[in-house]
Amino acid sequence: RFYTRVKQEYLNPGIPEGEDKERAENARWERLLEIAERTNDNRPVMTSEYAHCMGNALGNFKEYWDEMYSNPRMLGGFIWDWVDQGIYKTLPDGRRMVAYGGDFGDRPNLKAFCFNGVVMSDRETTPKYWEVKKVYAPVQLKIENEKLKITNRNHHVGLEGYRCLWTLMENGKKVKQGELALPAVAPGETGTVALPDVKINKRADVRLNVSVVLKEDALWAKAGHEILREQFALNDHLMAVADGVQPGKRKSKVSALDLWKDSYFQAFRAPTDNDKSFGNWLAKDWKNQGLDAPQVEVITPETETRETDGIVSKKSVVEYRYAKGSIRVSSRYKIYADGTVDLEQTYLPQGELPELPRLGSAFVLEEEYENLSWYGRGPWENYPDRKTSCLIGRWSSKVSEQYTHYPRPQDSGNHEDVTEVILTNKQGKGIRVTAIDRPFSFSALHYTVDDIYKTTHDCDLKPRKEVILSLDAAVLGLGNSSCGPGVLKKYAIDKQKPHTLRVRFSLIK
Repeated sequence: RFYTRVKQEYLNPGIPEGEDKERAENARWERLLEIAERTNDNRPVMTSEYAHCMGNALGNFKEYWDEMYSNPRMLGGFIWDWVDQGIYKTLPDGRRMVAYGGDFGDRPNLKAFCFNGVVMSDRETTPKYWEVKKVYAPVQLKIENEKLKITNRNHHVGLEGYRCLWTLMENGKKVKQGELALPAVAPGETGTVALPDVKINKRADVRLNVSVVLKEDALWAKAGHEILREQFALNDHLMAVADGVQPGKRKSKVSALDLWKDSYFQAFRAPTDNDKSFGNWLAKDWKNQGLDAPQVEVITPETETRETDGIVSKKSVVEYRYAKGSIRVSSRYKIYADGTVDLEQTYLPQGELPELPRLGSAFVLEEEYENLSWYGRGPWENYPDRKTSCLIGRWSSKVSEQYTHYPRPQDSGNHEDVTEVILTNKQGKGIRVTAIDRPFSFSALHYTVDDIYKTTHDCDLKPRKEVILSLDAAVLGLGNSSCGPGVLKKYAIDKQKPHTLRVRFSLIK
C-alpha cells in the first residue's frame, strides 16, 4: 500500500472537533496496522513511500516502526527516497546552485519535487539520515524490571559481533563509564543483562548513554563503528541545569535586555515541504490567514513599576490579528539589580486560526555572539515528532553551523527539550537563557523567518551578521505530508488553551 497512516489521530484543519469526517489529504490513505489486523488474510504487509523525505521531513517515523514491530504480518516499507536528485549548476557569478524544476527553462516541471532524499544530492548526511539510522538499528534496547532488555533485530546473525559501552552522565557531564557483556541472543530473540551498578545523584539530571559498536573491522565499517546509541533517564530532572541559575545581589550597570537589538513575537515559520504538502494545506492556510504579516494592536501599553531590592517590572499586552482570529500576547519582564531578566510571555489564541507552526519570540543579538552551547536535544536539529535520534546532553556549536541547507530554503535548526542556551563572544562574554518551570524549544540562526520564507534557492540565502535567537513555548511537528498523510494531532499546538514561555536571561561577564 502507498502512503499508509499510523493508527493515531491526525490533524484535520477546518473540520470541527469531534466529527468523524477527515480531510481528503488524510482520509485517502489506509491505516497500516488495520491492514495487518484483518482476520480474513494472512499475507505479509508491505508499505511503499510510507515516509516521504522531502526537505525537512520524516516526522512520526518512529511511530510507523513501533506499529511494524507490533504485528508479525508486517514486512516493512520503502522510504521515498534515498538521495536528492538536484543538478549542480554554476551561475555566472561563480556561485554553485543545486538546481531543480524550472531552473533550466524547462516547462512544465514539478519544481522541488526532486528533493526527496534521506541524504543530499552530493550524499551529504542530514538530520533525517540520523533519524533513519536510529529507528532502523538492528539492536533495540529497553530498561525493564531494572535490567537492560536487548532485542536482536538482525535476521541472520547474533550479537557476538558487537560491544556494548555505557556512560553515566550528570547534567551533561561524564561521571563514569564501562562495558557490558552482551548475552547470546539469536536473530529475532530477546535477552537481558544487568544494568551497571551506579550511584544516582537525585539532585541532577542523570542519564545512561548506551552505545552498541562493531567489535572488529567489517567489510563496510571499522571496529568501533556505532550501530546504535540509546539514552535512558535514570533521574529525569531536566530542570536541574536551569534551577541553579539565580539572580545575584551585585548591581550591574547593564541588563540582559541591553544585549538585544530587537525582539518580536513569532507564530509563523518558513514552510517546510511537508507544510506545503500534497494539497498545500498548512502553508496555504497560513498564507490565506496572513500568519506571516499580522495586524498589530497594543491593548495595554508597557507600564513600569519599581519593586523592592531594585527590581523593575515591565508589563504589556499586544494583540496580533489575522484574517479570522488573533493571538493576544501578554508580556512581563522582571529586571533584577544584577542585570538578570525574567520573561513570562503568555500566548492566547482567539477566534478561527489555522494550525499554528509555533508560539514564541525572536531576540536579535549582535554578530559577536557566535559561540553556542545548550542543554537539551542535539546535536542536529530536531522537532517534536523527529527527535528520537537526538540525545539530551550538553552540546556545542557555532551559530553559522545551525542551519541545514536544504536546496529549497525552509524552517530549520530547531532543538527540543532545552533548559539552557548560552551565546558568547570570543572573550567568553555573552548571555545565558535558562528555563523556568519547564523546557522550551530554540533555534539560533543568521536568518530571520522572513529571509528563509522569501528565498527559493539555498544559494540565494544571504546570512545576516546578527544572531536570531528564537525561543518557543510550542512548536508544530514536521509530519509526513509532502506526499501522504499529515501531522499527528499529538504533535500539534493546542489552540484551545494559552501557552506560556518562562525564561531567565542572565549576563555572562
